Amino acid sequence: MIDCVQYRIGNSRLFRFLKENNHSNIELQLIRFWSRHPRAKLSLCAIACALDMAKINLRDAIKALVVKGILQEQTNGNGLVTYSLSDKAEVQECIKELTKLDWREVRILERQLEGEAILA
Repeated sequence: MIDCVQYRIGNSRLFRFLKENNHSNIELQLIRFWSRHPRAKLSLCAIACALDMAKINLRDAIKALVVKGILQEQTNGNGLVTYSLSDKAEVQECIKELTKLDWREVRILERQLEGEAILA
């Protein structure tokens, strides 16, 4: 039995966006991080500290999000590479939708992305 929340989340633009871009668990954590800090410009080291993860685990996921156009990579005059959320309208809309989800809805979204909750 699928409740209304599962149905709404499973049919949302956010769900389709995440599913189409085939996000790994770490990529989803990064997207959730940027949904809480949409204007942040951070280095790999700062992101690793904020998420309490090893840089090596984050590097590939961040690069994948840059390739997918979800994050932007900038290099300053000193050679420091920072990452920020893309300013593409689709990305901004999906991040805004993600910020509106409560903890339970985020868990449902994660299960649906993993294929545990299949919608009929």
